Amino acid sequence: MPDPPRLQDVLDRLDARINWERRDRSSGWRVDLAPMVDLVRRAGEPSRDLGVCHVAGSKGKGSVANLVAAGLGRAGLRVGVFGSPHVERINERIRVDGQPLEDQPLAAALAASLGLVEQAEEAGTDGGEASWFDIVTLAGLWAFREAGVDWAVLEVGLGGRLDSTNVIDAPEVAVVTTIALEHTAILGDTLGAIAREKGGIVKPGSPLVTGTPPGGEAHGVLAEIAERVGVEHVVAWSEGDRTFEEANVRVARAALDLLGRGVPGLGGDLLTPDAIAGARLPGRMEWFDAGPVRVLLDGAHVPSSLAMALEEALENVQAPWGAVVAIHGEKDLEELLAPLAGRGFRRVFATSVPGTGVHHEATAVAEAAGALGLEGEVHELPEAALGSALAWAEGAGLDRASGSPAGVMVTGSLYLVGALRARLRGVGGIG
Repeated sequence: MPDPPRLQDVLDRLDARINWERRDRSSGWRVDLAPMVDLVRRAGEPSRDLGVCHVAGSKGKGSVANLVAAGLGRAGLRVGVFGSPHVERINERIRVDGQPLEDQPLAAALAASLGLVEQAEEAGTDGGEASWFDIVTLAGLWAFREAGVDWAVLEVGLGGRLDSTNVIDAPEVAVVTTIALEHTAILGDTLGAIAREKGGIVKPGSPLVTGTPPGGEAHGVLAEIAERVGVEHVVAWSEGDRTFEEANVRVARAALDLLGRGVPGLGGDLLTPDAIAGARLPGRMEWFDAGPVRVLLDGAHVPSSLAMALEEALENVQAPWGAVVAIHGEKDLEELLAPLAGRGFRRVFATSVPGTGVHHEATAVAEAAGALGLEGEVHELPEAALGSALAWAEGAGLDRASGSPAGVMVTGSLYLVGALRARLRGVGGIG
């Protein structure tokens, strides 16, 4: 019997495939799901016998997916979650019963998926054109089948209609959390166009839950999709939601209530405070104590998300703030940085994330911050930016009558959050 594959060896093979998460996606983006359709057929349609909740959206989709999974788990079901991107390790993308997949089953699932791609290459079929994300998605479905899960909660990677996860049959419920202007070169340059792409996960027989405010362009498009497809549309939005978590919990509870019609004992009331706390994802509104300085990690990458994160941050720490920031090259720098101006933020510690190849140069981030009246400081390495920010925060706080340190927010990119989270875990505790 051959030795089981080593994860690093399999990852080396995987990394030879085109990875659109680390490419300029404004050109060359695929226009159909043919590679995934081919691979799923070759794999024996691993999601066929699973209950599925499919989650798309501009913000909150990962948290909502985890909350839905927590509810399903509390109903006594075995649950797999597929999400992206990962913060520190690729294992985070495929979770079973709340835990990242261990190295060996992950290596086996990826190796099986890569083997199917190689078969498709030899046969000259569409699966031979599979991307990095296609293969990881297939590995998630494969791993869920091998683990014997009852339900899979699938988070869309980008958009919805053409996302690799949309190869599944009609899910038991489809969720679109929020809509914001993001990835406009791919998804469209209006909220309606983006909503249409994300609403592409809605299929006949799949009731739709949305967290978008009624009356807006995006909400109108999603309502039209639900009517055209002939499915129930549940609106899970309230102007009274003050935090991301409140909004996400509202959406997740609505999805669980819908699923509970067919699953005894399942419903939104299973999301107790303990369940909600246990479902929180790393790098999303995550607090650390780094010595006397409070540090907030949040990978917000659209202006509306950053603005909401800032409001929550300022409620927790009433002090001067600095921000360690890296920004994806697809983003408009001043537009994303604008929420920092005038909210108690003084200095931006601008950086990039080496090895990703997708971020703006640190100097460009600092220049954009300066144009908004913020002090900009350039650091080529994220670790140097964080170190300088922590030192500044202690000093800035001592200038105030209270003597309490300033706060530091790490934001703009989950890649940046991932690059710094391990260091923060080493010097402080989660708040």
